[in-house]
Amino acid sequence: MPTKKPCVLWIEDSARFELRNLVGPLLFSGKFEFSLAEDVTTAVHFLRVKEYAGVIVDVRLPPGIDAGWRKLYQQTGSDRVHAQLGIKLLYWLLAHDPSIHPESPPTWIRPHNIGVFTVESKGEIQKHLDALGITVFKQKSAGLRDTTLLELIDQILEQAK
Repeated sequence: MPTKKPCVLWIEDSARFELRNLVGPLLFSGKFEFSLAEDVTTAVHFLRVKEYAGVIVDVRLPPGIDAGWRKLYQQTGSDRVHAQLGIKLLYWLLAHDPSIHPESPPTWIRPHNIGVFTVESKGEIQKHLDALGITVFKQKSAGLRDTTLLELIDQILEQAK
């Protein structure tokens, strides 16, 4: 009987366009069942209906259609750089912070299931990573290898064992 592929969710607003060279090798590998959420509302929906072996989160995310996430986005500057909804999503998921969003987060997610993949440097967000117990981090930069996303997923799954 074939083994079930690990499910992976990438929460990244520009994955289809700016980073398509990273998604191609991931899909071609056939190693994972892959989902993409391009905003926080979609990500929360995916996280509620399915458990993922690995979740990759960008820091700069749009809110999507959920009124609570839209309000938070507007309160923090109404732009992706200042809002950093990815960080807020992580605090909601892992610290169960009701001041971020009134609904309860899914209970299955843990820091070892998560990696952060963002343009911010590790130094810029290290305090958040430490506070949340997230150890898998990769900074987006020009010239990333096509296998970067695969390697990041492998690192998350190895840590989750």
